[in-house]
Amino acid sequence: PCPRWARHRGTSTPMATSLRSPAFPSCSSASTGTDDEGVRGTCEDASMCKRFAVSLGYWHDPYIQHFVRLSKERKAPEINRGYFARVHGVSQLIKAFLRKTECHCQIINLGAGMDTTFWRLKDEDLLPRKYFEVDFPVIVTRKLHS
Repeated sequence: PCPRWARHRGTSTPMATSLRSPAFPSCSSASTGTDDEGVRGTCEDASMCKRFAVSLGYWHDPYIQHFVRLSKERKAPEINRGYFARVHGVSQLIKAFLRKTECHCQIINLGAGMDTTFWRLKDEDLLPRKYFEVDFPVIVTRKLHS
């Protein structure tokens, strides 16, 4: 059966439905196969890089520590700067969008991984009406557990 987070509220119907044949099996162990392993691995790598950059003070993120352990492996300054630029740039775009819509909008974060945007927006009282995070079931389960 599908995990609770993958069901419509009050039913046992999976959320992922399609008018055509699904391009991927929903709620099955196939999504943990080796075909997706490389894509899922980017979650771990990106999260560790972000955690390291935060530990060096590139930006403030009090939530990432709850999802990612600090690695002893040092990252090159170019990596830290690159993640800072990406996180800062996306954050500025999201905030501009939320201010323009006065938060009467929704955000869908595809491939969310261990992203902490939701909690950082909440701290700034900038949550949209709806905020969705989408990722592989194994990653979503890990995040929910954390």
